[in-house]
Amino acid sequence: MKRALYFTAAWLLLAACEHKELCLVHPHEATIEVVFDWRDAPQADPDGMCVYFYPLEGAGSRRVDFNNTTGGKVELEVGKYVVICYNNDTEIVEYHNTGDFLMHGVHTREGNPLEPIYGNSTQYAPRAKETEDERVVVCPDMMWGCTATEIEITDTGISYVCAPLGETKQATVIPDKQTITLYPHELTCTYTYEVRNVSNLKHMTQMCGTLSGMSGALTFSSEELDQECVTLPFEAHSDGTSTVTGKFYTFGHHLQNPDPHRMVFYVVMDDGAKYCYKDGDKLDVTEQVHNAPDFRHVHLVIDGLDLPQPIENGHGYAPSVDDWEIVEEEIKL
Repeated sequence: MKRALYFTAAWLLLAACEHKELCLVHPHEATIEVVFDWRDAPQADPDGMCVYFYPLEGAGSRRVDFNNTTGGKVELEVGKYVVICYNNDTEIVEYHNTGDFLMHGVHTREGNPLEPIYGNSTQYAPRAKETEDERVVVCPDMMWGCTATEIEITDTGISYVCAPLGETKQATVIPDKQTITLYPHELTCTYTYEVRNVSNLKHMTQMCGTLSGMSGALTFSSEELDQECVTLPFEAHSDGTSTVTGKFYTFGHHLQNPDPHRMVFYVVMDDGAKYCYKDGDKLDVTEQVHNAPDFRHVHLVIDGLDLPQPIENGHGYAPSVDDWEIVEEEIKL
C-alpha cells in the first residue's frame, strides 16, 4: 500500500511540473534600441557615436560603436547599468580610465607653443608672464556626449534616467519596449578670436598663438574639468590686410582656477624676423573668458597689433630658433 502511494505521489509531482520549461540560459539577454536625440546639439555633425555600458553588478564594461548619429540595436544582459556616450570620430584626444564609469575621461598630448607653424618638434618660444611652468598641450577635437544612470533592463521593459539639458532628470519607464534615448550635447568649448587693425600684415608669413590658464582634461560622468592649468597653442589666419582670426577647441577653464588667461602671438615676417607679442595688459583676456555670455562659445577680440615694417630686401635672413624679439605692447580691447 505504501509503495502504491509513493508511486502515485511521484506521478502527481511529475505531472504538476510537466508544463514548466527548464531555463538553461543564464543570465538572460535582451535586445535594446539606442536612440540619439540631438535637440541639445542640432548643429552636431560627428561621423559616429560610441556607448559604454557599465554593469552595476559585476565587473567590466562594454563598448558599442555606431557608424551613424541615430543609434541602433544592442544585445545586453538584463540588469542594472550606467552609460557614457560620445562621438567616436576623434583623432587628437586620448582617453583614460575607460573601464571606470566615475573616472572615464579625456585629455590631449603634450605639445609646444609653435606647433601650429613648425609642427610637433621642440622649438624655443617665449612664454607669457607667470605661465612658464604650465604644460603646453594640444587642443582637443570637438566632442559631443552625455550620460545616463539608473538603467534597469528587464525581460519586459527598461527604465533609466536621462533628459535633455534644462529638464529635470527623472526615471523614464518604458514597459513592453526596450528603448533608451540619449541626448548628446557639447562637451568641448569653441573659442574664436579676432585681432583687428593689424599693421603691416601683408608682410607676415607665419603666425600662431597660445592661451594660458585652461583645463587640460575632462571627466565624462561629472563633466568636471581638471584643475591643472595648461597652455593651448592655436592657429592664426590672416586676411592679408588688417585682420587675424582663429578658431580652436578647449575643455574650458575651471571655475575655481584663479590664474589669469593670457594670449601670446608669435609672428614671422617675410624678411625672416620673428616677433613675440606678450605680457601687455590688454593681452590678458581673463575678463573676456570669464564673462562670456555662453561659456561653450567664447569670442575674444583684440584691437590693434603693430607689426614692424620689414627691412627692404631683407629676404634670406635666417634667425636662430631662439631669436625671438619680444614685444610688450599695450593692445586696446
